[in-house]
Amino acid sequence: MTRFTRWAGHAVKATGWNLSARAALSGLALVGGLALLAAFYLALSSQTAVLGRHLQDLQSTQAETLQENADLRDQIARASSAINLMHRALAAGFVPTGTVLFIPVAPDQSMGFALSQTPP
Repeated sequence: MTRFTRWAGHAVKATGWNLSARAALSGLALVGGLALLAAFYLALSSQTAVLGRHLQDLQSTQAETLQENADLRDQIARASSAINLMHRALAAGFVPTGTVLFIPVAPDQSMGFALSQTPP
């Protein structure tokens, strides 16, 4: 017998418990099972916290992207307004026309266009 087992045996006898080897192993198995269950619970709760933080980051990124998309839509709407397009066309050298020429297209000509000499 080792020194520890003699000490543990003396401690058990001093309490008045009459422990058999089977009862001691059952108690040890119970304590080990509870420790294993606690370890699984802590691992699960840790993983849940990490995934929750990751989800929060993704939601923040989504909100930022939605705001950026709204800003870009606003910029596109401002840049493509009729007044801005007219100013950009004038700056590029285009001039307003005084006459409008309509080119009629016959409905039976699907592949080509026919030019008419007379305006409608």
